[in-house]
Amino acid sequence: MDGHVLMDMNEVVTQSYSSSHKAVDVVGAGNSVDDVIAFSDGTVEIVVNTVTGNRKGSRGTASYGNFVKIRHDNGMKTLYAHMEYGSISVKAGEHVSKGQKIGRMGDTGNAYGVHLHFEVRQSDESRIDPYPYLFEGKQIVIPKIEEEIPDDNSTLTSSDSNENFLGETKEDKNSKETSEAIFDNDSIYLSRANNIMDNPSVEIESNNPDNDSISYLSNFEYGDGSIVDGLKSIGADSSFDYRTLLAYENGIHNYRGSYEQNIKLLNLLKTGNLKKV
Repeated sequence: MDGHVLMDMNEVVTQSYSSSHKAVDVVGAGNSVDDVIAFSDGTVEIVVNTVTGNRKGSRGTASYGNFVKIRHDNGMKTLYAHMEYGSISVKAGEHVSKGQKIGRMGDTGNAYGVHLHFEVRQSDESRIDPYPYLFEGKQIVIPKIEEEIPDDNSTLTSSDSNENFLGETKEDKNSKETSEAIFDNDSIYLSRANNIMDNPSVEIESNNPDNDSISYLSNFEYGDGSIVDGLKSIGADSSFDYRTLLAYENGIHNYRGSYEQNIKLLNLLKTGNLKKV
């Protein structure tokens, strides 16, 4: 099936899916900049639209820059990253239609040049190769520089359903080569209570060999009930936009700033388990 994520419907793939780049990067025909459209009908799950510049070398969710994630009716998800600051025209919770404009290509986050970083995810957030489904027969241009992409701590597996949201059956999928990787999420949630230092805002590095760049925000001495004040007390960004990124990085999707969501973030901060963006 030949689908589209750019308005001119003439995408050129500049970087394909691999174990270190679980997505495809695309530009418009002739290396042009184009508007980004929704691949299929769905509900917007998360939007970040406030990143003003390029952040080369950033890790985790911050490397996406401005991005949109859409949940489709059968649970599959698509993610569109590096979009231009202020260009995103949809909001979390909004229903979008196939082909609807959602933003414009950019180079926010950890991007080397203007392009769209596009991911296809299964319902468990595992990322699968979009190329066989979207860009069959299109030319691949090998890039000079590979961008870093965030690791979402997911296990990459094949779908258990007989047909995915792109209309492809298991038999079709089995004829295509896929990459699988396992990220052990449990190993990064070690007890840190015995490692309290004099500085309550210490950033603790992960011992996970699969992702040694993870660091954590902590404030073991904070005794009040506000995640905003808890972040401020260690000199961290406490804005809603940054808390949205923190929530997403720590498995809290569709962040709205609710009491329950803020308490989860606060508990992670107090125990040294709040993954830094």
